[in-house]
Amino acid sequence: MPDSNLLAPVDAWLPLPKAEWNETTGRHLASRLGYSVQPDLVEAFLKGGPKTSIKIALGSINGMPQPEMLVGMMEEIEASVMSLREADEIEKREIRQNLRKLNRTGYNDFALQWIRFARNPANSCQEKLTLFFQNVWVVAFAGVRSTPALLDYQERIRRSIGGTYPEMCKHLAVSPAMVRYLNLNQNRKGSPNENFARELFELFCLGEGNYTENDIKEAARALTGYVVNQEDEVRFIDRRHDNSRKTIFGQTGNFGLEELIDLVFKQPAADEFLPRELVRAYLTEDGLPDQYIAELGTQWKAAGFSIPYLISTFFSSRLFYDERFRDNLIKSPFHYYLGLLQDLDLDVFPSPRLTTNMIRSMGQAFFNPPNVRGWVGGRHWINSATLIARNRLVQSVMNRPPMGQLNADEKAALEKAVEAGEARLQVDPGWLTRLGKMPLDEVAKDLAARLYTNPDSRQLEGILNETVSPKMSDRRKGVACLIAALAQPAYHLC
Repeated sequence: MPDSNLLAPVDAWLPLPKAEWNETTGRHLASRLGYSVQPDLVEAFLKGGPKTSIKIALGSINGMPQPEMLVGMMEEIEASVMSLREADEIEKREIRQNLRKLNRTGYNDFALQWIRFARNPANSCQEKLTLFFQNVWVVAFAGVRSTPALLDYQERIRRSIGGTYPEMCKHLAVSPAMVRYLNLNQNRKGSPNENFARELFELFCLGEGNYTENDIKEAARALTGYVVNQEDEVRFIDRRHDNSRKTIFGQTGNFGLEELIDLVFKQPAADEFLPRELVRAYLTEDGLPDQYIAELGTQWKAAGFSIPYLISTFFSSRLFYDERFRDNLIKSPFHYYLGLLQDLDLDVFPSPRLTTNMIRSMGQAFFNPPNVRGWVGGRHWINSATLIARNRLVQSVMNRPPMGQLNADEKAALEKAVEAGEARLQVDPGWLTRLGKMPLDEVAKDLAARLYTNPDSRQLEGILNETVSPKMSDRRKGVACLIAALAQPAYHLC
């Protein structure tokens, strides 16, 4: 990217002038902050400026209701954990097998309930940001193996978004999920485990090259003493903590976890770490020249590392709306899936197995990134296999649910969804027929406005002219037009 053509760093993060706040910039904000550019959503954004829209979208944090199935399982999980104390070895093996099964079932239900929660437009922006932080402070079901701990972890992130990043770091560091995932419970006086200290510096707060190996060793000593008990609670055991003096980043003292994180945020690299992650996730996977990150980082530090300040400044900045950064990001699988449901006014299919498998086949498994670095994203979201999976998803919502593939529990869940009025699983056939009756130039305009960040319909109109045959029925024409529109690169970008 030729940085000479960009705004100067000191101007880049200034608010977008009112004169430039219009439908085009409003659609860009809607597509990045949430999952859709639905006309009513964009219209709501346009009633205020960027800051007002961001404040409304993220103003009040909505806690996610506890998944019903998991609530029912909690007593069984707790009883199984308690019975481990009195069990012999054979019984313990059986209890642990049952616990793994319970956690797996609970994890699948948690995934489905979160997808439903995020699909609600009132929660979409907040949950997209929650997912962003999950991909910075990475934990995974494969390493944690406790669904209640993951549920707690996600809620800690959600509740921390309104505060400062150091506070979030302190809150997440002592969560049962993180203590398990990065072996903090194996870090004890005289036998330090450096896993968490290393990732705290490299992946969560500073970035590679901004610390020494000795800083890691000393930080690991500062982090000794934490354990997770069988009830999934983190406890600090003073006798396991190294109470001697440590030297970290040139400072010497009897540091513990909180003092360590305070030291981390006195390092210059901490100013720029989260802004750089935000830029890669929400602006450009190629990143920005260092001076732009440094300028935003300086402002963020002066604001006390406030997360709302960073989010508001970033999404309302002149740089965010630069034309070079529009339609340049590939939608993640969750973005693609949730956006499709919102665009076509569909509900989440009430089967954890089918829904999570569909998203996993597109390259993203709920709370299960490939490693502690999280998902790389960007160009890596698209390959021949994931593109086929995206096309298969589109085909699936054109037809009735595959009843023959459902087991008894899934059929029961579907019946329950129908009773609750939450079973819009197929694109409205009446709308498809109406679409098929319309002239193709009007269809192209309608679909481009509904589906694309840039509603220029000229290219789509040409494709529809090549795709649709006059011999088709109206409904088949509508289906063909919609599939063609969803297959275009414009729909995979935001």
